[in-house]
Amino acid sequence: MLNYQATENIVNLTFSKEYLNSRELLRLIEILRIKELLSKSQMTTDDAMALDEELKEKWWHENQGRFLAKIQ
Repeated sequence: MLNYQATENIVNLTFSKEYLNSRELLRLIEILRIKELLSKSQMTTDDAMALDEELKEKWWHENQGRFLAKIQ
């Protein structure tokens, strides 16, 4: 069973639990929540790219020892 009802601002989706396991359902909800947050964001593409670089640099700084130890 798969049904949906759409109005101007709302979509109600009904489907059988057999379509998605718990993990898949949580992932779908997470994706929709992220899309909702992004639609409200005022972050520019440049801001997002700068944040991406900052996070990658921080991650590498925290994890480089673990990776470099494997190749030395």
